[in-house]
Amino acid sequence: MAITSPGLVLAVEALFGFVRPTMVKLSKLGATDFSDAAPGFEVKPGTTIKVPVSSVSAASEYNEETNNYLTGGDTAWAQLTAVHYLQGFDLKGVDLDNGVNAAKIKQLFSRRAGAGIALAAHNAAKAALDGVTASTGVTLPAAPTIAQYEALAGTIGWLDKASAVLAVNGAEGGLIKGAFFDKGVAGDEQQLAAYLGFSDLVVIPGMTARACIVPPSSMGFIGRVPAIIARYAEAGSETDPETGLAVGIVVADDQGKNRQVVNGDLWFGAAVQSANAGATAAGVIKVGTSA
Repeated sequence: MAITSPGLVLAVEALFGFVRPTMVKLSKLGATDFSDAAPGFEVKPGTTIKVPVSSVSAASEYNEETNNYLTGGDTAWAQLTAVHYLQGFDLKGVDLDNGVNAAKIKQLFSRRAGAGIALAAHNAAKAALDGVTASTGVTLPAAPTIAQYEALAGTIGWLDKASAVLAVNGAEGGLIKGAFFDKGVAGDEQQLAAYLGFSDLVVIPGMTARACIVPPSSMGFIGRVPAIIARYAEAGSETDPETGLAVGIVVADDQGKNRQVVNGDLWFGAAVQSANAGATAAGVIKVGTSA
């Protein structure tokens, strides 16, 4: 059932505007599934979900002698725990008596819920990347040059660097931009990434790891709307047409306090497939620091 209250409809549209930039960033990092009712995943409190993650290398020509039909990609089922997030506001009758406009208050919900959901999604991705094993074979000095960034992971045979994303924390992002600035080169993150040989550059503020190389499909995300079975003043699932993110919206009446409570409601989680410490097996590579 879709939300019909005019003020809340406006709020839902604005909510997705606040959360969309983070969803776009996550889509760059890996396979995403934010749909309301995608098959194959059942989300329940306290359960762990398995999602397929893999690192894709270049296709190989068929060799009859070695029968490379028997060599497949490196795919695994990564476990993630989807966390239940709620974010909203309450509106009291006394607020209306004091002249507060209900529609305006509901639009404030979009900012609170959108920012809260975006932060939760960002933190899930950050935790997943920080959980990757640091590589002993892929390192950078403390203050790299552009050439050293360009050479990063260039000798790894299984890695298609041109299709991988370089995820960096805020400090590393500053080092990269500073290295280009010193040479008089400017550009947005995707342009700088292309110069370094990656498909994109994504800054993850607060990430403990200085940098992670994320090959295609080596990171997975999942989001779901929890089941809503009780009677509410309004309840429904709204989906962002641009990113596919679905969020449950619940409007509950609290008769004891003469108020309405509005919440955005969803599950969200992230998982990665890690490369080994020597970066000889496919997966996300956490970049180490050379001596």
